[in-house]
Amino acid sequence: MLIRKATVLGAGVMGSQIAALLVNAGLQVKLLDVVIDETDKNKLSKAGYDRIIHPKKGMLYDANMVGNLSYGNFTEDLNELSTSDLFIEAVKEDIQIKHDVWDKIAKIAKPTAILTTNTSGIPIEMIAKVLSDEDKARFIGFHFFNPPRYMKLVELIPNSQTDHGVLEQLKTFAETTLGKGVVIANDVPAFVANRTGVHAISNAMYLGEQAGLSVSEVDALTGKVIGRPMGTYQLSDLVGNDIGLFVMKVLMQDPTEHAYYKMSELLPVLYEKGALGNKVKHGFYKREGRKTLVFDPEVMNYADKPKVELPILKELGRDLAKNMDVIFNASDSAGKFLWENLRNTFYYAAHNVPKATQDFRDIDRAMVWGFNWKLGPFQLWDLMGFEKVKDRIAQELGELPNWVQERQASFYSENEQLDNVKPISEFIAETIWNREGSNLSVTHEQQLLFKIQTTNNTLTADLSTDLIEAIDKLENEAYSSLVLYSPGANFSVGANLFMVKAAIEQGKVDEQIEPTITELHRAVNRMRYATKPIVTAVQGRALGGGAELILGSPYVVAAAESYIGLVEVGVGVIPSGGGLAELTERVMMSPGLKANHVKLMAEVVTRVSSATVAMNAYEARRHLYLRDTDTIIANSEQRVEVALKKAKFLSENNYIPRTLATFPALGEDFKAIVEGQLDAMRLGNFISDYDMELGLAIASIVSGGAVPEGVLINQLWLQNLEKEYFVKLSKNQKTYERISHMLQTGKPLRN
Repeated sequence: MLIRKATVLGAGVMGSQIAALLVNAGLQVKLLDVVIDETDKNKLSKAGYDRIIHPKKGMLYDANMVGNLSYGNFTEDLNELSTSDLFIEAVKEDIQIKHDVWDKIAKIAKPTAILTTNTSGIPIEMIAKVLSDEDKARFIGFHFFNPPRYMKLVELIPNSQTDHGVLEQLKTFAETTLGKGVVIANDVPAFVANRTGVHAISNAMYLGEQAGLSVSEVDALTGKVIGRPMGTYQLSDLVGNDIGLFVMKVLMQDPTEHAYYKMSELLPVLYEKGALGNKVKHGFYKREGRKTLVFDPEVMNYADKPKVELPILKELGRDLAKNMDVIFNASDSAGKFLWENLRNTFYYAAHNVPKATQDFRDIDRAMVWGFNWKLGPFQLWDLMGFEKVKDRIAQELGELPNWVQERQASFYSENEQLDNVKPISEFIAETIWNREGSNLSVTHEQQLLFKIQTTNNTLTADLSTDLIEAIDKLENEAYSSLVLYSPGANFSVGANLFMVKAAIEQGKVDEQIEPTITELHRAVNRMRYATKPIVTAVQGRALGGGAELILGSPYVVAAAESYIGLVEVGVGVIPSGGGLAELTERVMMSPGLKANHVKLMAEVVTRVSSATVAMNAYEARRHLYLRDTDTIIANSEQRVEVALKKAKFLSENNYIPRTLATFPALGEDFKAIVEGQLDAMRLGNFISDYDMELGLAIASIVSGGAVPEGVLINQLWLQNLEKEYFVKLSKNQKTYERISHMLQTGKPLRN
């Protein structure tokens, strides 16, 4: 059964976000809640609906999707047979309220509908008590992490009678349609992620107090140096100190958990003081203006956040493998604290298999996808050294579970991944080359796979040359198609700014930058007009030159969470990889009168001049970075597989390559129109004087340069203008200042 219609029960913050997620996935969704006002029975659900469609909240990928969302109430909308394929309950964590809701749903849900609850704290078995055995077979815990749009983790928790086929169907739906990473959890308190994460938090707090470490010191030791996005106390403030304390107390009520939990002395104190964290603007930390204060238990008040100067921090850097080695061998008190905290996390995780989940990998998945750890407990254990950690834990804490004791090899094999998708390596039959900046492989289906592997997936002259060579192979040998992709969270954040900065400093803009642009133009043109299909797989940020590679690709498969934009003005230059040329052609070849073309082109200039980034793939389509023929998918990990399938389909169905087109220039009159718009933005302090100069350069390019309106031009003409202006601007001191500032601070300079 395809899941195409859903009902979300509960229109609060979480219910609304889940409903928005489902609408973004293309489902028809009904959002329902209780009646609290007889004169306005849909008051609560309408409030949730309004949150979802609010343009500034950005919950929907596209405002036009709102047609798939409706709202109502439990009293009027649960009286007749429903056509929904899926019910997701997200009401208050009160067992009686949940039982009342499910009693109603059981009477109106069609026999094939899947019944789910988003509870995070109540046992699934307890909620299911109100259901018949037949309904229990299709009832599952469906626990999203907040915010559901961005957090990858979903925990599925079957009850004792859940049908395996129903569980597998929901798992596939969550992974493919919603783009989530699924963990199958047992019906134990806090399931998998929260029990593991809360244990790590509580253990770090307790051990830190015992070691005499301050809040700031514990956070410095338990953040990025062990692969976590923030320190323990910072995370507690973010989650809510009341929530963390509640989960700890729930777990500590279980006799089987007593050996693993010891309560922090400070956390209950802050809770009693109402210092619940970020939601009340003070917890372990407190902001006063630009200053960050930290709670000092010695004076029971906030004090200036001190600089942390622990000797071990000088040995800990970005290399997690090195850090694990330092921690294992440390003899100082801070190092001992780190080892004991990690050791206890490893030990606890080991004892949660099969208690919380059957597969140890699911604990790692839960922590990586739900808590944003770089590596889960068992991955870190392997990194530190499987055998030596195993032996030391046994010596210090006692026997490990049998499944670990009997294990003779590390938890993971080389290159094993956490995602439940087919690894790219399984598509590859042979490697043609593996160079510093690129890898070219052949799949079992005789398709080429071109992988960008420069530092941070930046664009370089060598990468352009490699891409040209790969397309030569595609066109001249017996390969059917090519897929271009890059690894990591982001597709590409653009050109190598260090190279541009060095060329400017050496006075070699003409000798170094101009040839690099020429080679990039050659590469994107070879892609654009290739005689066999080329599909680019995109995820995360695709900025500057990265966006221009997308614009040059005949077809694209983009993850919905792709953030695409031409942002070069932030570093004092203009797009020069054919992006402006392609956008101009897309506008000028679109149907409509001249007035429509002028309007669309003015919008393009404004977006590029202000470095606007499309915040999802659907918005990127509206901004013309993607076409209607490009494919948008929910699960970014499936992008390469889908791109290969699309390229294969194109190659087998009379692929007609694109040809160089001519179109009329808007001419210098258009530049004058844009100049007036930019000047208004400058006078309103929305852009600087130099921003305006950059905007005028962009307008000059897209209008065709110094030509009258109606003159026929093509992309090659516009690309020459891109190169001319880029080289000219690169010689401006203000551009050098912008590039230097970006490299030093990671932020744009508006000089």
